[in-house]
Amino acid sequence: MKSFALLAFGLWAGTATAESRYAPRLSLMSERGAFALQPADDVSESSSRGLRRGSTHMEFWLSDIQVANMGVKLGGGAVYFTLMAGLEPGRDARFSFAAGVGAHMTLSQRLWVDLDVTGGAVQPVRNPLEGDGGNVLGQARLMLGFQLMPRMAVFAGPTYNAWFSWGESDFDSITRLSFRESNPEPDQRLQHWPGIQVGLHI
Repeated sequence: MKSFALLAFGLWAGTATAESRYAPRLSLMSERGAFALQPADDVSESSSRGLRRGSTHMEFWLSDIQVANMGVKLGGGAVYFTLMAGLEPGRDARFSFAAGVGAHMTLSQRLWVDLDVTGGAVQPVRNPLEGDGGNVLGQARLMLGFQLMPRMAVFAGPTYNAWFSWGESDFDSITRLSFRESNPEPDQRLQHWPGIQVGLHI
């Protein structure tokens, strides 16, 4: 569990710093008899329509779970892959990391919707990945975006969260909102609740 969590967090950190580039191709111009540099067909298609041009997008948002979150979405079409991390400061400071998949739909010239499901974990900033317990955080997120500029949008929407912990948990809860709790086993807890998020999409 600990090694898997470290690997997942390293994967997120590496991907979040990568830049998206389109690969050009050479094509033979029959009427001129010479080679010319042209963008690939799929690049021109994605650049000519839709609000989410390109294949990498960054997001920054706040939620009921953490005040500082960032994520990267890979894929400029109808389906994307997302990697996320967040931080909650304070005496019981914690951070989270997650990965998931989602779908994008353009509603109008300026409006779009993203829907994704993610899975990850929450750890204390102090002595992370230690102790006898563990936890998994699953989220379903619905984001309604409004395009301010071609490369910038604001978004907001509801989430539904399920947090499962076992052993010696580091936190009593991870949300500022009310939640429902059950105990599948004496040393296990399952909390679930509807949440909210507001952020910036680049």
